[in-house]
Amino acid sequence: MRTPSSSEPPSKRRRMSSDNSPSLTPTPTGATVKLYLVQAKLTSQDISELFSLVEAHNLKVNKSPNNPNLTRLQFCHSPDNADTIMTNVRMRKRLERHIDWELAKDKAIVTPDWLRDSVQQNALLPCGDYAALRELKQNTIQNCPDSDSDEPGQSSISCLNSSARPEPETEQSQSTSITKTHYTSRYACLRPCPMVCKNQDLVRQLGVIRRSRELEGKDVSALSYERTISTDSVAAYPYVLNSSRLDEISKLPGIGDKMFSKISEYVSDGKISESQTIAASSRYKSLCLFTQIHGIGPTTARNLYDSLGLRTIDDLKKHYHSPNTLPAMRDSSSSDQERRMTTPAPTLTIKAALALLDDLNEKIPREEVDLMHDTVMAELEKLRPECSSTIVGGYRRGKAESNDVDIVITHPKLVSGSDQVMSLGQMLVNRLHERGLITHVMHLSGFHPPDALRTSNWDTLEKALTVFILPPVEGSRRVHRRLDLIFAAPEAYWTAITGWTGSKMFERDLRLWAKERGMKFDSSGITRRRDSKQYFPRSEQEVFDVLGLQWIDPTLRNADL
Repeated sequence: MRTPSSSEPPSKRRRMSSDNSPSLTPTPTGATVKLYLVQAKLTSQDISELFSLVEAHNLKVNKSPNNPNLTRLQFCHSPDNADTIMTNVRMRKRLERHIDWELAKDKAIVTPDWLRDSVQQNALLPCGDYAALRELKQNTIQNCPDSDSDEPGQSSISCLNSSARPEPETEQSQSTSITKTHYTSRYACLRPCPMVCKNQDLVRQLGVIRRSRELEGKDVSALSYERTISTDSVAAYPYVLNSSRLDEISKLPGIGDKMFSKISEYVSDGKISESQTIAASSRYKSLCLFTQIHGIGPTTARNLYDSLGLRTIDDLKKHYHSPNTLPAMRDSSSSDQERRMTTPAPTLTIKAALALLDDLNEKIPREEVDLMHDTVMAELEKLRPECSSTIVGGYRRGKAESNDVDIVITHPKLVSGSDQVMSLGQMLVNRLHERGLITHVMHLSGFHPPDALRTSNWDTLEKALTVFILPPVEGSRRVHRRLDLIFAAPEAYWTAITGWTGSKMFERDLRLWAKERGMKFDSSGITRRRDSKQYFPRSEQEVFDVLGLQWIDPTLRNADL
């Protein structure tokens, strides 16, 4: 993805008329225009491109600090704080899934082409030309950052001041100074990594070697490759690798002689021979297949391959006596509904997981993720009104398609340390099972009181890892999906969102960063180690502030393959 050069003709785009758009006026020197991106109906490539455009533009601003005509752009994590909201959604009903309509009327709602053309022309263009919804066109014109209305820049000023949140308690504000992000940082939580990076094929080939080490039980070696994928910034490195950049790569943290030789081989030959050999091997293919099945880890997979001589999914099905499919669900049957009301959801066995393999391996489009979320929350509203929730995981990082769906749920009156959180989780799982929406449970945790010095990375939040299926729709095939429900008391809500959003390596380094600064971080909360003092951030931004980290947008927390 790149910023279009000024020598290229602008692409032809369908724009709405701008007869009433105000003339463009420069914003004040040093001003920042904050952007929010509605990721629905955008591909991961689109999202990566838009973030790259902002990064490239801000590099220009940094090189010309005294130029009064240059305005800094910044993505923010909430539409409330944005001056301009970008979306490809063109219908009110669909937009309201993501943004409150009253809020939308106070913002400039534009298509992503506004950003593309503004960056290309080095000026904030009139928003009316790019209004995403016809009924909001006049509001978009009035709220555009380029507007010369009676109150210019009001939205931007409000947004900038929004960072001045109510002060946390005194000791919390004594956190270390904020550490800036940079692609050369040792920590993945300090390296903005887009969903699709500049060197994606190299990342993929290194990922094959990493995965092989993991499958063969060589976890230390696998971690080394995992760190390289994110550390040499093959994921975060902002340039396409070539021979002229090898010297710089060799000096980055985490790059030893062996790793550097593989990167050099790729730059020279366009491939890594070890990666090609591994990917073509029948052993690697079989172990990858086996570990797709819930309940089969690398150790079991190696035993199935080495001791029992199994090679294919059909071999596994014969070994575990698994049917090709599970019996069809008879949702209209009153007897089935009565049975589900008195019988808990069955545990997902290897035998059942094999029967559901095709379904569970099918990617979930963003539209279906939204529908699953809406369905779950509609059922929860009947049990406990006023719950709040956030879809996290790969969806929040910008994936166009997800492997599973993760939802963090809270309620303002939940009390941490009581059985209320556990009860909410159990009630919702039972309700969804009774409705024929949850078919199996993979894990249903019990509540454990917080322990500031617990050593496991498996947090103490209440979790239900399930197999979910949407209600039947005539003419549509019902597909089983993995659905993880995470329940948190209000004080742990934002750490839960942070802990369940980043990629594996991002979260690993977030914990390491906290540990090296005398803190304990996981999805359950933040604790100071020396006296077990707990911190309760009131936003995700505050999570980063308490840890002394510069904010990284969720779509840039993709430190892994």
